[in-house]
Amino acid sequence: MRGRYGLLWVVNLFALTLFAVMWWSVTRNSWLLTIDEQVRSMMPSLRIEGMNGLVKMLTDMNGFVGAALFFTAVVILFWYKRWYRAIGFYTVATLGATGLFAIVKFMVARTRPEGAIIEMGGYSFPSGHTTMAAAMAFGLYVVLKERAERTVMTVVLFVAALGWALLIASTRLYLGVHWFTDVAGGFGLGLWWVTLVRIVWGKRPLTGD
Repeated sequence: MRGRYGLLWVVNLFALTLFAVMWWSVTRNSWLLTIDEQVRSMMPSLRIEGMNGLVKMLTDMNGFVGAALFFTAVVILFWYKRWYRAIGFYTVATLGATGLFAIVKFMVARTRPEGAIIEMGGYSFPSGHTTMAAAMAFGLYVVLKERAERTVMTVVLFVAALGWALLIASTRLYLGVHWFTDVAGGFGLGLWWVTLVRIVWGKRPLTGD
């Protein structure tokens, strides 16, 4: 258990550093913003005719409605399993991430990139979709890995969580509604928050009665 908590702290500090570096880059106009321009200019050449609808459908799966439906389904599952501590953990991880990215958006007030292929209002940094994808996917991973009986299952759960977060981040870039530093910062923010909540929640298992 001590080793697991040590790893949690390492991941937590990595995620915080990633988010902080992206925030600093955006607010100080650092050289990292050249990556933003390179990625934005590259996106039109990667878009495939007929794929826009599919990508929008994928990104909507982690929008407000999609995230709310997924959250409800997870809570119902945990309730059925009588994992009451997991319900509290997942609720704080999800709602807390929502509040955090909303606050940071208004603090930074970054303009979205031009040339998006869908209409999108609001500020750009950090990506709310990516923040929520990271928080919800890794939050579910943290709970389910307690019941993984084999290492291979833990690896599968981790890859699934990471893959979902990166997929949602990619859809935001593809649609042109975010800069690269937006999604990188959102990933760091979501991962930092969910690991912090798990640390604060204590060492007792989440999947007990």
